[in-house]
Amino acid sequence: MDARTQGLFKDHLATISQLWIEKFRQNHFDGALIAAGTNTYYHDDDQSPPFRANPHFLRWTVAEHSEHCLLLLNDSEKKPKLLWYAPSDFWYLPSTTPEWLLEHFDCESYATRQAMEQACLQHLTTNTRVAYFGPDPSRFADIENVEIPSPVLKNQLAYARGFKTPFEIAQISIATEIAVQGHLVAYQHFRTGASEFDIHLAYQDRTKQVHHDLPYPNIVALNEHSSTLHYQHYDRDPPEKQLSFLIDAGAKHRCYHSDITRTYSADPNDEFADLVKSVDEAQQALVAKIPELEDFVEFHECAHRAMADVLVAQQIVTCSAAAAVEQQLTDTFYPHGTGHLLGLQTHDIGGHIIDDAGTEGKPPSRFPSLRLIRRIENNLIFTVEPGIYFIPVLLERVRGHKDINWNLVDRLIPYGGVRIEDNVLVQADGIRNFTRDSFAAA
Repeated sequence: MDARTQGLFKDHLATISQLWIEKFRQNHFDGALIAAGTNTYYHDDDQSPPFRANPHFLRWTVAEHSEHCLLLLNDSEKKPKLLWYAPSDFWYLPSTTPEWLLEHFDCESYATRQAMEQACLQHLTTNTRVAYFGPDPSRFADIENVEIPSPVLKNQLAYARGFKTPFEIAQISIATEIAVQGHLVAYQHFRTGASEFDIHLAYQDRTKQVHHDLPYPNIVALNEHSSTLHYQHYDRDPPEKQLSFLIDAGAKHRCYHSDITRTYSADPNDEFADLVKSVDEAQQALVAKIPELEDFVEFHECAHRAMADVLVAQQIVTCSAAAAVEQQLTDTFYPHGTGHLLGLQTHDIGGHIIDDAGTEGKPPSRFPSLRLIRRIENNLIFTVEPGIYFIPVLLERVRGHKDINWNLVDRLIPYGGVRIEDNVLVQADGIRNFTRDSFAAA
């Protein structure tokens, strides 16, 4: 880290330290044990998926290559203790304690897990009541002063994680810049007639992030594949005729994620290109409207009204926009949520926690899969991703509906669909759009 980033990181640690100590005291703990986690193996195999560390551990350390490592926090002015697992190994290259952490933590390095865990047990004797945050509590379950925290405390910390520090904001901004570079080269390859597989490889080459570095598997969809919301394959050969291209792809920077989607028509003058332009304009208007909105349920309802306007303007439905929403026709063409929190996870937790007391809310019955229902507040970073799709399985449920222009819909089914997704930050003076800013600067 350069000096400026180190300064931001120091302030970041001070902010989250104050938060954790406050929550300790409210819940009568005097410490916490945070485990980075242990990887699992594929079924009946000796290989494992890429390791993903516990987000609580990452928020303190931003150190991804941290399997088995432990962090001990105390309700005091003492530095947190970071116990780093650095085995003497020749099969895999072991990680070492990152240099940027040496200033901020009391760091100890261990060549064996047994030695590290014995040291951890010894350190824990100085605490009365310790909250354990980690995926595998069994090896600490027998320790008298260690316990799994209540769901309320977990919810309080999840809620607080939605509010990003200046350090976190800077990392997500850079992650967005990196992803935009990948999107630009992906579009260039689409224009040359490349396959989904080749576009995906070009994206990785430009972003310098191999598959397991990416925040989520890239969605690289040509033609009708765009109608599968989480399309997971990469055709090795291009289609006989290119009609459309949807790419949903992000990047990571110091463990923080970005998440961007763009859609293009192969013919910039056809009716699908008009639809893409209309969704893009509606998405930008929705972003501009965010400061006027109270919470994310209202945000999603506003997005449905915006997509209804697009459906009417593009003559996909023949009724009014209000009728399209009322009849739930928008649900057929726009079946997913409008956004999610973004941070150390692509779908950052805390979207269903509605206050700092850790109260859990429920999405409305019409939109049960919404990831975000909390209030819209300053320093939240989230995605804005409306879309319109032509999904055969959903269209068949309303086939023959009198208010749908079926001739046009059937022409558009081979194009798949449109999604436009930006990463935005709520600030006191308005909305900062990382994605549009990065495209403008590229």
